[in-house]
Amino acid sequence: MLVRKIQSACLMLLLGAATALPLLAQETQSGTLASGASASLLDKAKAFLGTPYRYGGRTPKGFDCSGFVSFVFDSFGVALPRSSVHQAKQGESIDLDEIQPGDLLFFKTRGKKNRISHVGIYLGEGQFIHAGSWGSRKSRCVKISELDGDYYVKRLVSARRVLGPASAFLEVPPQMLHPGGSLQGEGRTAP
Repeated sequence: MLVRKIQSACLMLLLGAATALPLLAQETQSGTLASGASASLLDKAKAFLGTPYRYGGRTPKGFDCSGFVSFVFDSFGVALPRSSVHQAKQGESIDLDEIQPGDLLFFKTRGKKNRISHVGIYLGEGQFIHAGSWGSRKSRCVKISELDGDYYVKRLVSARRVLGPASAFLEVPPQMLHPGGSLQGEGRTAP
């Protein structure tokens, strides 16, 4: 639990002090970020809409689903594994009826293979952003899809939260911080 709190504090510090106070004020009743860090992350993800799908891609020249997710989160100092299978083991498991913007959504899209094969980032209001690999050449790109569409609703199997609760920012012991506010002995965050 302390590790999650430290990781959340690192994310907060990476976002900058100017962002810190509004983030803390935007805590919802459930204790997670309603906007702030997750809104910035979602804006970053949306900046890549239309980027072509490329198997194994993890740069703005082309993404596959897990490469896209790891690139976006890495931009905020949150290191995620490269594959959707391994990403599905990070963070905290969330009931599908409790997903919030910024949560990772995992799908089984390969027929009889019984394993995670696709990942996207929940945007809210039943939509998620992902690097889709099927359809016409123009539709194989980073795009926003409806979660309740026939294809995805049948294949959604789990959700994970890798951005911690805003309350975690308040609980980092002062002795863990350098005078400038950065964590002692910590570099990049890794879930």
